[in-house]
Amino acid sequence: MQNTEHDTSPEEAPEAVAAQEKAAAANEVQAALGGRRPAEARAQATAALERYGPDPLLYTLLGRAHVAENEDDHDDEAERAYRRGLDAFPDDLGLLTAYAELCLESDALDRPGRHARGPGLVARVGELAPDSPHMLRLDGISKGIGGLMAATGGGRPSLATPIPLSAAHTQRHDVRAALAAAPNLAEATRLAEEESRHYPYDLRRLIRAETLASLGRPGRRLLTAPVRAPYLTVTLALALGALAMIPRSASPLSLWAAAAALLIFIPNRLLGALEHRARTRAASRLQPPPADTDPSYTLLPPPPAPGARDAAVVVTAVALGAFALFSPALLVTSSDTDDPHSTGPASVPAPTSFRGRPLLSAQPAVDGVDSKMAGMWVNAFDTSFAYLYGTMEQLASYGAQPAAYAFGSTGDGLDAPPDVADGTRLGLTESDAVIDDSWDASPGITGGRLHCVSYAADTEAEGAHTACSWTDSRSYGTLVLNEPGLDHETAAAAAREMRDAILREGTASGTQALGGHRDGPDVSGGA
Repeated sequence: MQNTEHDTSPEEAPEAVAAQEKAAAANEVQAALGGRRPAEARAQATAALERYGPDPLLYTLLGRAHVAENEDDHDDEAERAYRRGLDAFPDDLGLLTAYAELCLESDALDRPGRHARGPGLVARVGELAPDSPHMLRLDGISKGIGGLMAATGGGRPSLATPIPLSAAHTQRHDVRAALAAAPNLAEATRLAEEESRHYPYDLRRLIRAETLASLGRPGRRLLTAPVRAPYLTVTLALALGALAMIPRSASPLSLWAAAAALLIFIPNRLLGALEHRARTRAASRLQPPPADTDPSYTLLPPPPAPGARDAAVVVTAVALGAFALFSPALLVTSSDTDDPHSTGPASVPAPTSFRGRPLLSAQPAVDGVDSKMAGMWVNAFDTSFAYLYGTMEQLASYGAQPAAYAFGSTGDGLDAPPDVADGTRLGLTESDAVIDDSWDASPGITGGRLHCVSYAADTEAEGAHTACSWTDSRSYGTLVLNEPGLDHETAAAAAREMRDAILREGTASGTQALGGHRDGPDVSGGA
């Protein structure tokens, strides 16, 4: 009788073994995540992907390991991991759900593009599995924690009719009340945690416990000031900010006021981020209410309605805002605008071609070359030069984008701060574009700083565009290359070539350019 117990063909055996090893690797990654070792989880997930190839679960775990760090850079890496996974597995529910959670929980002000992608991902999960646990989880997140608050101030949504309250306002009120009722922060944290464990279905108690626990960590005691005295800190920040707007000739205190305003404004921003993460953690801990009513359970008292003090703060904010807006124009003197070290932006001749593409449009205008298009392209920037390269045919095929464009400013004693080179990357984070990579490159013999970033729209391949921004003592500018797949050195070298040509011709200023053309040299680093 033939033994069929192990009827596995030689070709299938290695695949089965690899599948078992991959599953074991995924279990190890999950164990590291469960043990709060995100760095170890990332290393294991990356190694497993390199060894076994694309896998939806490994991509999901890699993304969650980045999200666990609660840092913007890691959130960017998590988004890249999810997008790579969805490129290979577009209908995987785990990947779609994890990516949707990241987008929904992102800050709509800091990451508007990412936040806007959330509803579309939720809709896709709803199409694939409308009644699945994935959809139920996303539905709870998309409604928002504020939507779970009740008219009495929170608790189980079924205990009262929901109304659109501010989750952040209620959260800060609860934390302030806990701090006022306890002798110190540590005791307030202990009491709040005990209540949250006793009532794990009460969202407000969970949020309060998570927030107090975060405030109690080393180095965060300063963040309790805006919670304990919100009216004082807000009014003080507005007053110092308005004073900082006064020109130095009118008030020698402007710089000190600006520094003090930052010391108040920054903790408020940090506190807002801390509260957002606390709400996210609390939502993940929320449990369904018990079947039997707990006689000891009571709702937390609702936060008070806005009163006279709130109105006074609003009026003060409007008055100080108006003062900050109009004081520079009313108080400015000639000494504020006189800069003996600046000669103004130089009129820079444009290179006639770049990487094999002809000059399409330039600002300032170049003989025989249209200048209107360049002005329209960069009308949102304060530039002294703007060059577009390519042809009208390329412009049409690139979706109304030139093959390359450069913009910026030059001038003796310009001395742009190195952080200016981060401007393009920071601008992209607030757009719908997805940043694929960013890096610092060698600025070359001119010195200064050179920072590059590659990015793409949702419908484009990874690295469809590369932007390199530079700063030095005589110029700052950005070169955008709409060439997919450029490597780091090629993009950086192109930016250095453009910058060097601009500075060389700006120094010549009225002399014959290379090749006898007054329009500028041919910068042809290769197509």
